[in-house]
Amino acid sequence: MSRIVYYKLIFISFLVICDSTVFAKLLRPLNNRDQKEILVINSKRRVYYPIEQTGLVYKISGPARTEFISRYPVLKKKKNSHSFNYIIVLNQKDTINVNHRYKVQSSVRSVQHPKHRYTFSGNYFINIPKGNHTVEILQNKDLKYPVLLRLLSKEFEIPKKNQKILVPMVHKNNVDIELDGKNLKYFECSKNIPLQIEAYGPKILRIISRLEFSEKMGAQESYRIHVKSGKKVVGTYFFNTERSGSSKIKNRSDKVPGKWRSCEIKVPKGNHNYSIEVFDEGKTALARFMLY
Repeated sequence: MSRIVYYKLIFISFLVICDSTVFAKLLRPLNNRDQKEILVINSKRRVYYPIEQTGLVYKISGPARTEFISRYPVLKKKKNSHSFNYIIVLNQKDTINVNHRYKVQSSVRSVQHPKHRYTFSGNYFINIPKGNHTVEILQNKDLKYPVLLRLLSKEFEIPKKNQKILVPMVHKNNVDIELDGKNLKYFECSKNIPLQIEAYGPKILRIISRLEFSEKMGAQESYRIHVKSGKKVVGTYFFNTERSGSSKIKNRSDKVPGKWRSCEIKVPKGNHNYSIEVFDEGKTALARFMLY
């Protein structure tokens, strides 16, 4: 089984599904359903499934946005940050290694294991294309306890008419992408050049990104967008893309833009600052931001 993060099926042209608000749906695994663990988080009960030796298997119908919410159990007196990880296998072909490190969240407790405490949640997102797909979640044998996982699925939403284009607070000169005779303004984003966005909610922040292909890169590449609000990690968004045949980067003949990919962030009420960066060393994405 390949450990290389190349998921050839994630080539979504983000489809119109419906024009009403769509809520996330909790997915139940095909196996080990009786092994669920109930966590009480801020007085709300949430169902998680431990990633045991046999793993977890899900069937997902796309197109959909999937959110992998994971927490790691620790002994009650442990308060430091803890590293944990797991493996996502897509359609029995390719794998994604997910790594997190979070502090213990004191407000979380377990109905079944009252002597345990649990970390803050690690959130990882993958866009699933149209059709039926198999998703396997496998454990890492080096961990002392099994990671707890909660998998949500959500259909794509249509941006509302009242859209506002946001400009990063600090940035280099914008980069123009030429498409069908129009120039679209994007901004460079990488691990070394994060972008800061200020957004006032309650709204939805849509991040539209295109990977910048160099001559040395292949026809398909993967990349991850990492989003933080202050010290809080909002999530890591995984994409696979290919070179665009209908657009080009103005004044950069040695670079080719990838096909666009997007993710959405729910902005709570009030004013919020978000830090956006490409999580992959040596890769650069061009990004634009829309609030609606």
